[in-house]
Amino acid sequence: MLKIIPLRCGMKVPQRLASRLIWQSISSTETDENLIRITCPKKLKDQFESRQKKRQNLSGKFHSHSKGQQLISCKRKDYNFYKGEKFDSFNVKSLVSCGWKNSTRRVGDHFTLLPHSENPSLQLHGEEDMLSFHELGINERLCAGLQELGFERPTEIQKLAIPSLLRGENAICAAETGSGKTLAYLLSAIELILRQRNALKKFENSGVSHADTNENNPSTVIITPNRELTHQVMSVAETLQPYADFVPYCLSGGTQVRRPKASSMDVLVSTPGILKRFLASNRIHRTNLQHLIIDESDTLLDDSFITDLIEIIRLFQVSPAEIVDSQIPFQVGTQIVLFSATLPRNVEDALGDVLSVDSMSRITTDALHQLQPHVNQKFIRVQSSSKPEKLITLLKDKVTTTLVFVKNNKTCYYIAKLLEENGVDCLMLNGDMSSEDRAGVFNKFKEGYSNILIATDIISRGLDTTNVQHVVNYDFPTFMSDYIHRVGRVGRVGVKHTGYVTSFVTYKWDVDLLWKIETAARSKKKLDNVNANIKKALNVFKPTDDDS
Repeated sequence: MLKIIPLRCGMKVPQRLASRLIWQSISSTETDENLIRITCPKKLKDQFESRQKKRQNLSGKFHSHSKGQQLISCKRKDYNFYKGEKFDSFNVKSLVSCGWKNSTRRVGDHFTLLPHSENPSLQLHGEEDMLSFHELGINERLCAGLQELGFERPTEIQKLAIPSLLRGENAICAAETGSGKTLAYLLSAIELILRQRNALKKFENSGVSHADTNENNPSTVIITPNRELTHQVMSVAETLQPYADFVPYCLSGGTQVRRPKASSMDVLVSTPGILKRFLASNRIHRTNLQHLIIDESDTLLDDSFITDLIEIIRLFQVSPAEIVDSQIPFQVGTQIVLFSATLPRNVEDALGDVLSVDSMSRITTDALHQLQPHVNQKFIRVQSSSKPEKLITLLKDKVTTTLVFVKNNKTCYYIAKLLEENGVDCLMLNGDMSSEDRAGVFNKFKEGYSNILIATDIISRGLDTTNVQHVVNYDFPTFMSDYIHRVGRVGRVGVKHTGYVTSFVTYKWDVDLLWKIETAARSKKKLDNVNANIKKALNVFKPTDDDS
C-alpha cells in the first residue's frame, strides 16, 4: 500500500511522487557542486579515515627518508625497514612483532633480517687493519705455517688480543662467535713458549741450568667446559705443531685415564673436573705454569663450573703475572686470560676472592653483542601445535646441512623420532648421551653421514660448525646469549657460505626476547642483557664425571 502525504493545495499524491517533486525543487535552486552526497555511513567512513591516518603516521615513521638498502623484509610491507630510516625504540607498536603475543591473530606472520654487510671479524677500516701475523709479533716460521693453512690475515680479535697477550697482560677477551678466538690465544701461548725456550737455551749456554722439565708439567693450561671443545682445541693445536717446537696434550673426562703417561706437554687442554683431580693428586705438576687460559669463560663462570674453576686456580697457586723486564721473556706469576663470545659481567663476583679482576685488561671487538650483519635471520610466528608439521615441511628433502636447536633432552628425542617416522634422516645429540657417544655423533655430522642434527644448547658454544649452512630454532631460546651462540653456528670465519637462521616464535616469553632482537636490528644498537647465568636458570646440562 502506498502512503499518501498531504499538499498545501489539498491534493494527495503518493510518497514516491512527493519525494520526486521535492528533489526537483531542490535541483532548481542548488547546483550539483553544492549537493552533499552520502555514499557510505558516516561512522564507517570515520573509522576508515582513522585507520588510514594511523597507517600513514606509522609509515611516515618508518619511511621518513628516501629508501636505501633494505635491512628488514616483512610479510606486512608497511613494516619493511631500510638503511638510513629513523626508528622510535620506545614505541613497541613500531615493531612488526608487536602483536605477536596474541595467540591467533598473528599466526603465520613473519619477517627477516637481511644480510647487509660482510663478516665484521674480517672488515677493514684503515691501514692499521692490514697488519700481518708477523707484525703482531708471531715468528716467521709460524707465520709461514699460517699461510699454508689458509690464514692469510688476522681477524679483529686476533689483532687486538695477540699483542696484549704477548706483553704478558692479564686480560678478559670477548668477541663475536666464529671470529678466531681459539687461534688468538693459541698463537700467543705458542709464541711465548718458544721465546721462553730460546731464552732458557741462552741461560744454559752461559752455565745456568733450569731444573724443571715439561714432563707432566705444562707451561700453558687451557680449560674448556666440555670434552667436545677440548678435543677441538687440541685439533687446532696439532695443526700448528709442524710449524713450531711445542707439544700439545689433551686430558678430558670419559677417557678412563688414571694417570697420564710421563710425557712432555707444553700446552695442556683439559676440562675442569679431571684437571682438578689430577692437580690435587699431583699427577699434573704446576711448577712450569706460565699461562692459564679459560675458554668459553661465560659458561665456566656459571654455577655448574665455578666451584671446580676456583679450586683449580687455588691448586695452581695462581698469582697474576708481572713482567719483570720487557727485554727478557720471563714473568713472575701466571698470566690469566679469559675468552668468550659474550662479555661476562660476573667475573668480579665469581673470581674476586682468588684473582685481582680489576687489574685485568678488557679486550673486545666492535661487533660484540651485535646481530650478525652477514647472516640472514628469519622469524616466523607459529602455534605450538603446528610446529612439528612446519619443521617436517622445512626439512623434507633438504640437502643443506642443518642444525636444529631444541629446548631440552626430551624434545630432542621427540623431534628425532618424529623426523624418522616421516622419512627425514637425522642425527641426535643431547646431554643424556655419554661424551663418547656425543663425540661420535658430532664427528658423523661433520663428515656428512646426515645433513640434519637435532641438538640441545650443549652444542651451541665454541664448537667448530663450519659445515653448517642452516640453523633452525625449533624452540626459541630463553636468553639473549643463547640466541647469539646459536646464530654463531653459521657465518663463521673461513667459510664461503654465510648461512641463514629460521626461528619459530610461539610463546609470549619468546616474543619478549624477539622484541629486543627486532629493536636492536631497527635501532642498529647492541643487544640488551646478553649476560645470564644460563645453567642456573635452565639446568639444561650439568657436567658429569664423564664430561669433566
